[in-house]
Amino acid sequence: MIRIQSCDTAFVREPLASPFGFKGGYLTELWQAVVKVTADGVTACCPGTQSVLWSDPKVFASFPPEKADEIMFSVTKRAAQMLCGQSFSRPDELIPQLLPDLKEYARSLTGFAVADTFILNSLVGLDTALWSIWAIINRAESFGDIIPEDVRPAMSCRHSRLAKIPLISYAVTEERIRALVDSGAALLKIKIGAPSGENPGSEADMRGMLERDCRRISQIHSIARNAQTDLTDDGKVRYYLDANGRYDGKERLCALLEHMDRIGAADRVSLIEEPFAPDNLTEVGDIPFVLNADESAHSLADVRARLSLGYRAVALKPIAKTLSVSFSMIKAIHEAGGQALCADLTVNPLLAEWNKQFAARISPLGGFRAGCVEINGDENYLRWRGMYSMLPDGYVPAEAAGGSFALGDDFYDNSRLLFGVNGCNKYFGV
Repeated sequence: MIRIQSCDTAFVREPLASPFGFKGGYLTELWQAVVKVTADGVTACCPGTQSVLWSDPKVFASFPPEKADEIMFSVTKRAAQMLCGQSFSRPDELIPQLLPDLKEYARSLTGFAVADTFILNSLVGLDTALWSIWAIINRAESFGDIIPEDVRPAMSCRHSRLAKIPLISYAVTEERIRALVDSGAALLKIKIGAPSGENPGSEADMRGMLERDCRRISQIHSIARNAQTDLTDDGKVRYYLDANGRYDGKERLCALLEHMDRIGAADRVSLIEEPFAPDNLTEVGDIPFVLNADESAHSLADVRARLSLGYRAVALKPIAKTLSVSFSMIKAIHEAGGQALCADLTVNPLLAEWNKQFAARISPLGGFRAGCVEINGDENYLRWRGMYSMLPDGYVPAEAAGGSFALGDDFYDNSRLLFGVNGCNKYFGV
């Protein structure tokens, strides 16, 4: 058993290069919330990236952006306080214990029940720091050594390349899209569910959203239709549509898919992510595309429920839903024969490296010759390179070239450096 002696928290507000649009809203900054934990004389430090708009749009809509971030950070602090003096044998034992009390605490701050993803997002820095301590105490020599024994069959790959998934949000220009395709991007993550200017959720909003989405898909396809890549079996650039729960039913989603068929883009779709709201239990097995769960899947039970509805893939977010939860999720997906990928949350450079380590070990998406991982912080943070100061001394991040990350032995061997604290100490001054 490992006993937690102290937990400290801090945050830095990182501005974005331009307004970042998704879920019908826009972000201008992202808070980096660090947790520094000392247990059995070993100290680890990790920053979580807060995204209130992604994790619970109701909280984002109910408070000014700064207040919403303060609420999430308060949940992080509360979790750190709760853990002081506790003992654990593995970090994944702790998350289920924390969730009920933290949900009640968040309710006391907001006045309503928050989504589980809101709580999990607040716990990423804490959970990753605990895994780092566990790794150091148990003399783990790489990221692979912290993978639970029963999860290893689901994480047995060792990719030599990871396709870099860029994010095309509402405000990304045609010039930028062209540059991404020309750079070798093989899978474009496209935010759909665009705001229409009408009352959110109204019939006028839904009609306007569909019209905008059809125009956007046509614009992107006109740029990417003739591009070639060696990362897919057929050499075509693929599309990953992320609706963030904005569509109100199958009929409207199928109208979008029919438009894509008319313009010759339907065969490019690898995934359609979270088309409906998380509480929408529509059976989707009859839709001839791979539907991917994200916000609606934040536990093992959720993964099983979505698979039973006909979803055939799940977006893993160890950098947004914690490593602990992601380990259990990939195990369930693997056993069910489903697909998975590691999506981003526009996280900082350190969490992006943890995400690459996870993605490098899971099976590729159908039609792909390599693994894949979404990384979009480099496109959206104003100070992305400046944030490299949080990386541990001696750790050299895998950089993208030709639309993918090349992963050599050093990528796997040096993963042990991620367990160190020196980078975060410099960045946060904690």
